Amino acid sequence: MASPALVDDAPRPDGGLPLEEIERSAFLLLTCVLTLLAFGVVMVFSAAAIETAELGGSPWRPLLAHGAKVAIGLTLLIVVSRQPPTRLLRFAKPFYFLSLLLLALVLVPGIGVESNGSQRWMNTETLIGFALQPSEIAKLALVLAIAAYVAKVDDLGASFTRTFLPAAAMVVAPAALILLETDFGTSLLLSVLGFLLLMLAGARVRHLLLLAATAGPIGALFLWLNPDTQYIFRRLGAFADHHFGEAAVASGLPTQVDFAESALRVGGLTGVGIGAGRHKLFFLAEGENDFILANIGEELGFIGTTSVLLLFALLLWSGRRVLLGLRHRFGFFVVAGVLLTIAIQALMNVFVAVRWAPVKGIPLPFVSSGGSSLTLLCLGVGAALACARRPRATELELGPEEESVAMPDERPVVRAAEGVGAASAVAGSGGEADEELALDEWRQGAGANP
Repeated sequence: MASPALVDDAPRPDGGLPLEEIERSAFLLLTCVLTLLAFGVVMVFSAAAIETAELGGSPWRPLLAHGAKVAIGLTLLIVVSRQPPTRLLRFAKPFYFLSLLLLALVLVPGIGVESNGSQRWMNTETLIGFALQPSEIAKLALVLAIAAYVAKVDDLGASFTRTFLPAAAMVVAPAALILLETDFGTSLLLSVLGFLLLMLAGARVRHLLLLAATAGPIGALFLWLNPDTQYIFRRLGAFADHHFGEAAVASGLPTQVDFAESALRVGGLTGVGIGAGRHKLFFLAEGENDFILANIGEELGFIGTTSVLLLFALLLWSGRRVLLGLRHRFGFFVVAGVLLTIAIQALMNVFVAVRWAPVKGIPLPFVSSGGSSLTLLCLGVGAALACARRPRATELELGPEEESVAMPDERPVVRAAEGVGAASAVAGSGGEADEELALDEWRQGAGANP
C-alpha cells in the first residue's frame, strides 16, 4: 500500500498543485541556495583571510579557493537539474556502490588522509582543489538508492526479510564504513537520515526498533573499545559536565566551543561588523568551517544569525511545496531526502555552535568552506530540481524497466485520460500544447463522468 503522504484522495492531472506553483516553489528553493552560497563566500573570506595572511599566504587565497568550490557546485547543480528523473533512477544503484567503494578506499593507507585523528579524506587536492570526503558522497548516494528502491517496492513493511532488510542494509553499510573512519558525527547524521527515510517510506515501527536495537549497541561497543574514538566520550563528558555537572563554569584552558559561545555573546544584536571579529584570529578553530555560525554571530550579531536560519526555513518550506506537487515516488523521496539532509546537517551545526549538542565536525550547508559538503549538497539540490521539472512523470515516460516508479494509486495525465483515446493519452506526455489538450479532454471526461 502506498504511503498516505503520496496519495491524493481526488487525484488531478496537475499532481495536486498547479505547475506554476511548483515552478515558483522550485525557483524560491534555488534562490535560497544561491543566497546562502553568496553569503558563504563573504563570510569564509572574512573568517580566513587574516589568519591566512599571518601564516604567510595570500589573504585572497580563501576567497579564490572557496569561489572555485562554489563554481564546481553550481556547475554540478545546473547539469544535474537538466537531467530527466529516469536518468537519475538508472544512476542511483551504481552511484551507491561507488560511494561504498570510496568509503572503503579511504581506509587504505596512502589513499586516505588522516587529519585530527580521523581518516576520512582522500588526497585529491591537486586534482579538484580540495580533499574529497567520501562520506559526503554517501549521503546523497543513500538518498538516491532508497528513493529508487522504494519506487519499486509498494509496501516497505510487507516483510522484514524481503522488503525491509534490503533497505536497512543500504543504511547500515555506509554508516558502518564511516564509523570505521572514526567519524562519529557523519555516521550519526547518515543513520538518522536513513531511519527517517525508511519511516517515511512506510517501514513498520517494530522493524525500525529492531534495527536500532541491533545496530546501536554494536556501534557503541566499537566506539568504546576503539582507542581512536575515545575523544567522543570525552566530548560527551565535557558536554554533560557543562550542563548538568558541578563544574558548570569552564575551568582550565578554554575550548573551541567556549570561544564560539563567547563570539556569539560579543556580537550582540547587530555584531561588530564584517571583518572586524577577533575570535577568528587564532582563537576560534574552524571559524570558516564547522564554527562559521559563531563568526557570523560575532560580526553580524543576532540579526545575522537569525537571517541565516530564516533562509534555511524558507528553503525547507519551498521544498515542501515542491513535494506537494510531485506525483512519482522516486522524485518524492529524492526531494524529501535532500531536504532532510540539509535540515539535519544545519540543526547539528547550529546546536553545536550554541552549545546545545556535543562538538561534532558538521559544516553549515552551503555556507561553510567544506568543499565535499558544498559540492554534494549542490548536486543534491540539482537532483531535487530535476524531479521538480518533471512532477508528473508517468509509467510511459519512465519506460518499461521502471514501470512501478509511478505510485500505484496515482492517476497522472496518461492514466487520467481514460476514455479519451490512446493518442490523446500519449500526447499528454509530450509538448506543452499537447499537454494542455490532454488536460482539457480529461476535464471534459471528468465532468461527463463525475
